[in-house]
Amino acid sequence: MQDILENSPQSNGVKTYKTDSVATLNRFHYWQKATCDAFLPLEAQQLDDSKFSGQIQVVNAGGIGVSSIKADKQIIRRSRRLIQSSEASSLIFICQTSGFGTVRQDSQDVKLAAGDITFVDSDRPYEFKFDDVFEQAVLQVPKQIFLERCRWLVGVPPMKLDGNNPLAQLVQVNLKTLLEVGGSLPQSTRPMVFNNVINLLSTALGEAFGETLPDTSEPKLMHIQRAKHYIIQNLKESRLCPDGVAHACDISPRYLRALFYEEGQTVSAWIRTQRLESARMELERTSQTGAPINQIAYRWGFSDYSHFCRLFKSAYGMSPRMWRNQILTPPS
Repeated sequence: MQDILENSPQSNGVKTYKTDSVATLNRFHYWQKATCDAFLPLEAQQLDDSKFSGQIQVVNAGGIGVSSIKADKQIIRRSRRLIQSSEASSLIFICQTSGFGTVRQDSQDVKLAAGDITFVDSDRPYEFKFDDVFEQAVLQVPKQIFLERCRWLVGVPPMKLDGNNPLAQLVQVNLKTLLEVGGSLPQSTRPMVFNNVINLLSTALGEAFGETLPDTSEPKLMHIQRAKHYIIQNLKESRLCPDGVAHACDISPRYLRALFYEEGQTVSAWIRTQRLESARMELERTSQTGAPINQIAYRWGFSDYSHFCRLFKSAYGMSPRMWRNQILTPPS
């Protein structure tokens, strides 16, 4: 990939890809490589063999990327095969700035016009389709960073934040500003500015959708999303258990177990994983303040500190204390 992308200049955390600097016959091949390099492993399909033009500009800060895209019609896909070959998990927020597009994930289509915003989860297959020239602003955020603010988004299919929504308009203005001046921001302050935009976006989504799950015609999908939503909202309750989740969601415990079994896991294991990840993130956030580790464990529903330490080491390969020490003393 490196050789074909050599003409993609980068400075101050800003990288630009332009097909105009590539021979006509090689342009779409270059574009396929560029989309993977700018975002994550993707497949691109050209819809007009006679011509193609596209450009991407990416501004990065602390693992968060904001991008502008302008290109001719095409289809972009992320397949299960590509997901299995990827390590990073991201939530990708798309703001249509001109033209039209269709986003498909979990058998749900979202049609975008200028100003509209939607999102996809990189851990599940999705497809973007554009039937004409289009422009977008894209915000790619590590999943755990965004889910700290909007845990209700876990497993939710794409929804549209209408471009007429005042908060959506604020998000669009901020993304545009980041793309214009982000590269000139000092590296020390850039992550804070990016996080302010993420906070604004999470507020806009919460206000628009009331932090509730959307209706769906698929009963199984609806039930498991409702169960996961309830679990996330009640992770700190030490008495949280599969039977209680089933009762709260008005389904039988047996049916709840079957839903999670279809995903290759148990309800208890999913609860445990979410608690461990929440505790791990709090260990990182409080590494400088030194909040007692046992209090963090109890806060996230673990009633036995020794058991928590064993589970943490099994999941992350080291004890909670070693994890925190690693953050405080990064390798030289």
